[in-house]
Amino acid sequence: MRALPATAGRGAVACAAAPVPRRSLLLSTAAAGVALNAEQLPLRLTGGAAAKIRASADAAQAVTFTSTDDALAWTNKDNRRLLHVVYRVGDLDKTIKFYTECLGMKVLRKRDIPEEKYTNAFLGYGPEDSHFAIELTYSYGVDKYDIGAGFGHFGIGVNDVAKTVELVRAKGGKVTREPGPVKGGKTVIAFVEDPDGYKFEILERPGTPEPLCQVMLRVGDLDRAISFYEKACGMELLRKRDNPEYKYTVAMMGYGPEEKNAVLELTYNYGVSEYAKGNAYAQIAIGTDDVYKTAEVVKLFGGQVVREPGPLPGISTKITAILDPDGWKSVPGSRCLSTTLTLPRSWSSL
Repeated sequence: MRALPATAGRGAVACAAAPVPRRSLLLSTAAAGVALNAEQLPLRLTGGAAAKIRASADAAQAVTFTSTDDALAWTNKDNRRLLHVVYRVGDLDKTIKFYTECLGMKVLRKRDIPEEKYTNAFLGYGPEDSHFAIELTYSYGVDKYDIGAGFGHFGIGVNDVAKTVELVRAKGGKVTREPGPVKGGKTVIAFVEDPDGYKFEILERPGTPEPLCQVMLRVGDLDRAISFYEKACGMELLRKRDNPEYKYTVAMMGYGPEEKNAVLELTYNYGVSEYAKGNAYAQIAIGTDDVYKTAEVVKLFGGQVVREPGPLPGISTKITAILDPDGWKSVPGSRCLSTTLTLPRSWSSL
């Protein structure tokens, strides 16, 4: 088996400026409550297909906001939802077994693409049109990835943290923090690792409608990151907490109360301005009503568009791909809401 080259060691905390991996936030017109189809998206867009997309995008009506206030007003009205998070694993069957048996997830769908030499699996706690999901990507022959120091963890809300930890341990999983109150608070948490080394924070949150509740990423300038996600992505700052004793600050960003919705947890460690991102974590997909306007707003508020907005070949789904100021990727996407949508085969190469 071969391993992909790592950009930095797993134990690294910070690094000198390094090329930003083209893995990000995917935005599609699969707006809140709507999903996109896995069979419909080719892994790579090259040659004639790419040219058609560019031509179609060029032909689209130019988006012009009269002011930044106009742009902000549109963003706040846009119909958005966190759709799924994408990352790479070295043994898909082993990972699926851990997530289903230890964390209680269900396999929502799975698709093998032999001509492109990869397999996708979507897992979660409910239908993709109403729940946040995980997209696992396995590339043939690649059994190891570097998670890097920038990615933090995923959050899972459960009824009983202690019982979940006991189950993980009984199944041979790795427990890295025993159950107990969070530092400086009362919420009972624990930390476990999956077979690839991705960390999961287990939170005691009985009866939560969205068990897959957090994606934590580290940023080098928290105020800058908060401003970007508020203005460019239309998220709300749900809460912010400084922990001077432990020299870090966290901010919860999202599209609704964190007790009922998946949120983005941004963490700033005092004095650390850059992180090695590795090659394992890919991006978050976000639903939006209009990818063209979304891309324009992102440019206005300091983000980078790494895939210009436009339709995918042969279908009405439209996407764009953006980087936040720290280089984290998102992919917004949209499509005519009168059509039933499902997620594309793989967002991770966009």
